[in-house]
Amino acid sequence: MTNRLVLASASPARLKVLTQAGIIPLAWPANIDEDAVRAGLKTTDPSQVVTALAQAKARHIGQLLTTPERFCPDNLSQANTVREELKNLPVGERFTVVGCDSMLLLNGKLRGKPHSFERALQQINELSGATPILFTGHCALALKRSTTGFTFENEVAGHSQATLYFSEISPEEARAYAKTKEPLEVAGGFTIDGLGGAYIESIEGDPHGIIGISLPLVRKLLNELGFFWPNLWKVLPKKS
Repeated sequence: MTNRLVLASASPARLKVLTQAGIIPLAWPANIDEDAVRAGLKTTDPSQVVTALAQAKARHIGQLLTTPERFCPDNLSQANTVREELKNLPVGERFTVVGCDSMLLLNGKLRGKPHSFERALQQINELSGATPILFTGHCALALKRSTTGFTFENEVAGHSQATLYFSEISPEEARAYAKTKEPLEVAGGFTIDGLGGAYIESIEGDPHGIIGISLPLVRKLLNELGFFWPNLWKVLPKKS
């Protein structure tokens, strides 16, 4: 039996991490107002902020699955694909929805995606020689296929973190990197698995969390929900 995992994200990096781990997720990006979620929090603690955002994403998709009347037209094609795939599950079979969110603590401030060239350039310059901490929140829901649709069972959440040691980055290199547009739509304004990897000398902590999803933490959370990790494997690594 293969349990299905719904990823509440459109992140190619997260999809790649899961796929390389033998898991083929069903991707359904959660369109939430992250600024509104943060504004409603009574804490600025980085671990709690990213965990709350991950919970908001997972819960959003979970609610759209369990309450059809709340169906949102956003990402309609992906939503229909996920729903139809899950409807093929036998009644009583369980599946999970996983949401993640990453933010970088740099110079005392939490940084998300820069979005613009100017902000990315400023952030890259700040990263030069710095040792920021990347926090990644995770939330996993357990749901079940029912005779009428899908029902919610339980939820668990947690976070991973890692300290990054950046090389000195010249202004010319910072501008060249920002011009590639790679850092514009990634948390913290850098990638470790792309062009930005050349500027990271070492890390302390969870390496997968830096890419956007911690495999050890997701496994731990799913174990708490009663899932057997090998049951999520759909593609086994090829033998050399």
